[in-house]
Amino acid sequence: MAEMLPEHPDFLWSNPEPKRSYDVVIVGGGGHGLATAYYLAAHHGITNVAVVERGWLAGGNMARNTAIIRSNYLWDESAAIYEQSLKLWEQLPDDWTMTSSSPSAEC
Repeated sequence: MAEMLPEHPDFLWSNPEPKRSYDVVIVGGGGHGLATAYYLAAHHGITNVAVVERGWLAGGNMARNTAIIRSNYLWDESAAIYEQSLKLWEQLPDDWTMTSSSPSAEC
């Protein structure tokens, strides 16, 4: 498969053969699926994870919805969710710095 996508770095294809089993299989490599895989590894130590995507990672709505206006931003219930999401987003660089010294999960 790496030959079909030569513009992608080799490290993305370090082990394209599936393992016999995984602790967790996530269907969908969009924002929710990738975030789930990240938080399982970073906060729960679960690194034997497969993310299965029919297209390319983060290539769906996550790639298309970068500039969006939503009417539900004004709802009190939604505002709390967005506020927490913003805090998590702002914390990601610190999380990556802390985890970058640990061994990477096998692809």
